[in-house]
Amino acid sequence: MPVEIPADHGGTGVDDTGEPCGDLIAGYDEDGPTAFECGALVRHTETGYRCSRGHSYTYAVHREAEGWDYASDPAEAELLGRAGVLGVHPGDGRPWV
Repeated sequence: MPVEIPADHGGTGVDDTGEPCGDLIAGYDEDGPTAFECGALVRHTETGYRCSRGHSYTYAVHREAEGWDYASDPAEAELLGRAGVLGVHPGDGRPWV
């Protein structure tokens, strides 16, 4: 069931589920390896959004409250760790080791 996000929390105040997921997926076309947008419908949640193919995103205010943030590589995760923040993989939420 979609969650209605009030305008003062970044939503439209109505059921705003019609937008496609923009996460990139590796694939192939006639020219070889490529990347394309997921395109699955996005469902907004109380803390971010999730698409029907499992991609998700958590808003910064919630990441900060929970003590973690997205890190694109081990070096960024190390810098976050020095600040007392757990760095996690953007794609699946696993902590960088």
